[in-house]
Amino acid sequence: MSSDNEKKGSYGRNLLLMLSLTAITFAVILSGNDMENFIQALKTSRFIWLLAGLGCMLIFVSCEAINMHHISRSLKRPLSLSRCEQYAFIGFYFSSVTPSASGGQPVQMYYMKKDNIDLADSSVMILFIVFVYQLAMLLFAGIMTLLHPGPAMQTAGHLKYLLPFGLIMNGGAAALMALFLTSEKIIQNLLLFFLRAGARLRLIKCPRESRDYWLKEIRRYHQSALLIRQNPLLFLRVLMISLLQMAALSSVPYCVYRALGCSALGPGELMTCQSILTLSASAMPTPGAVGAAEGGFLYAFKDIFDAENIKTAMLLSRGISLYIFLIISFCVCMAVHIRTSSSEI
Repeated sequence: MSSDNEKKGSYGRNLLLMLSLTAITFAVILSGNDMENFIQALKTSRFIWLLAGLGCMLIFVSCEAINMHHISRSLKRPLSLSRCEQYAFIGFYFSSVTPSASGGQPVQMYYMKKDNIDLADSSVMILFIVFVYQLAMLLFAGIMTLLHPGPAMQTAGHLKYLLPFGLIMNGGAAALMALFLTSEKIIQNLLLFFLRAGARLRLIKCPRESRDYWLKEIRRYHQSALLIRQNPLLFLRVLMISLLQMAALSSVPYCVYRALGCSALGPGELMTCQSILTLSASAMPTPGAVGAAEGGFLYAFKDIFDAENIKTAMLLSRGISLYIFLIISFCVCMAVHIRTSSSEI
């Protein structure tokens, strides 16, 4: 009888989670966006270039999956590429619907745990990917600035208030993650601080057992981190793939530019503008950087698109890089959730 009740409770929680995710998805998609204008823009655009933009986003997500695959092999815990692709889509979805993209990595680790991947291994893997991604974001914007200084300076001028914020937040995040990957003492002191606070607030029932368990996990975490630090070729490989990831994301506005029938500029100028916009808006504390990304696009690309086309270009670019892939990622999340839930029954 108790087993039946547990199953019913599990089904109820799963259903509630599905309904919540559905509500969040459509709230993000519909908030502040004129969907009629977006649909009209789709009808009047060159479809082949819109497909190219979707292909760029598929490359963007798949690059993270490839990095997971390489890192898992270095940790002697090889994951299949298809399983890594699922985790990458989960990360994209939850990063898109949580402030400052903060929810993607914890949920990825949650589903990895459901697939019997140790927390120590998954946390090192995810932290390393995010660390290199932050470096790649900064490096790619710098490379594009050197290659196309004119558009870069114009875009930086248009985003003069947003860009310093992005530089500070992303640079600071990269530095903090580097410390977490290299310093066992910092993580251990943070853990002990939170355990003591939890014990005082009576949130932790067995402080000694919890302390022993988490100290053991930290030792395993740093053993995994040491394997990564001892493999400089892995760092270079992950960095190159992350730079490709940034190039794919930054190519979406060029695909939109061509979809609207424009051809005067090459891809470099638009990729430069987008790389600086990504660096500026990615750390904004709104789900999917909604608001900052749309408003920033209108400023960053106002010298490229005319007044008649720029809002259409913004809707198409955000539609491809966020909203359409948000729906795709949502479907993948549901499939993974059903798979992992059914395996527990």
